[in-house]
Amino acid sequence: MLTTTVSGRTWNFSHAIGRNAAAGNGFTQPTDVAVAPGGVLYVLNRGQEGAGGVQAPNKRIGKVTITEEFIGDFAREELVWPMSIAVDSAGNLYCTDEYDKKIKVYDADGINAGEWNGDGNLGSPSGIACDADDNIYVTDADSNEVKKFSSDGKFLASFGGAGSAPGKFNRPWGITIGADGSVYVADWGNNRAQKFSADGEHIATYGEETSGPAGALNHPSDIAVDSEGDVYVSDWGNKLVKIYENDGPVLTQLEGDAIEFSKWAKEVVESNPDVVKAYRRVKDTRSLGLFNRPVGIAVDEDDNIIITDSTRGRLQVYAKEKDYMDPQFNL
Repeated sequence: MLTTTVSGRTWNFSHAIGRNAAAGNGFTQPTDVAVAPGGVLYVLNRGQEGAGGVQAPNKRIGKVTITEEFIGDFAREELVWPMSIAVDSAGNLYCTDEYDKKIKVYDADGINAGEWNGDGNLGSPSGIACDADDNIYVTDADSNEVKKFSSDGKFLASFGGAGSAPGKFNRPWGITIGADGSVYVADWGNNRAQKFSADGEHIATYGEETSGPAGALNHPSDIAVDSEGDVYVSDWGNKLVKIYENDGPVLTQLEGDAIEFSKWAKEVVESNPDVVKAYRRVKDTRSLGLFNRPVGIAVDEDDNIIITDSTRGRLQVYAKEKDYMDPQFNL
């Protein structure tokens, strides 16, 4: 559905960004997206393995705008198993690398600004987020904890631990910080997401089987929250994005609506007559628009929801519309 309305809320599909490409204005297995002021998006390309499983040029961080302008990319041949990215208030970008067990830091221009391992407290860094004070929260899939660091890597605190009880984790992945300092975590192995206070006190759970088939999650990979408190979870296993009220109940889901080519993809397609002919023979384009393994998700200052559609090498963008009114007739 290009427009989804439920419980007084409306989400409109806006557009797709990108195409499958190993360089330039495209993405290779985009696994995370982070927003910066002015409509700037950073896109983490996990890429494909190089010889011997080491760094490859298609592992990189792309810098684009939400209106699909390509600014550039960086971190080529510096990343091995990159997982997630986050931007602080000064525009610095932090990237987790599972292989190196480090956080790699870049300034707003993509210049390498160093790296740290959190005083040796990182076993398998996965998701990453910055709070209002530029403290760095990292999900550690090895210790099944959320760990808090200063921006220069000093270990400050942790919470969680292995298990399925409330407040415990099984290979946690994506993480975000709400405007009030609440911490939201995609609990990958437990097929759920959880909300905590800034100090790690469990507040709510999203996606448990008790919420019914509509709300249940299958290996969620990332999580985001908008200005009104609605919670978005990348449901990797079900190839959906689930939307929940802040206290837990499911609202609806997004399935993917990118049936039209992005600007970059259209340029490539229209330059190849055979591709144009093949596309015109497709009788049902709906399947082309669906998510295929959504991974990263972020919400910008205008409540645009940006999802990395990893296998298809693109982003899908939805706009949350305020004061939506139903049309006076149906087509």
